[in-house]
Amino acid sequence: MQLLYVRYLAARPVDEIQCVTQTRRRHRCTNALLSPGASGGTWRLVPATATSGQLALPAEVMAIYDLSGLPYAEQLRWRAQRCQQHAAAPTAADLAIADWEPFDPLRHHEHIRTRLPTRARPSGSTGRTHGAAG
Repeated sequence: MQLLYVRYLAARPVDEIQCVTQTRRRHRCTNALLSPGASGGTWRLVPATATSGQLALPAEVMAIYDLSGLPYAEQLRWRAQRCQQHAAAPTAADLAIADWEPFDPLRHHEHIRTRLPTRARPSGSTGRTHGAAG
């Protein structure tokens, strides 16, 4: 996943990333970040480049879920891992920490997907969806 010009590895597939906010009943919000009314990113193939000081992977591309085209406030909502309802309630407490990990193409190479994902994920599909995987 790419947001705010940084690539991240998410703990779960994009369509399953859950809001981290605590509800009034003191449970974790069950809303997904990617909801029908929410702005979403686009899947793109990009070079599997490393950040400064790292070796790049030779001639490798990877699929990322790119949120760079979204407004800054929407990217901040994704980064804070809050659903649309809780993004509008900044005083709501977080029950969990955001599931993002900075993506390192060498350390996370097993998550690199070289093809764009299909519309429907096969049932039973697991794995971590990162800034590069689908």
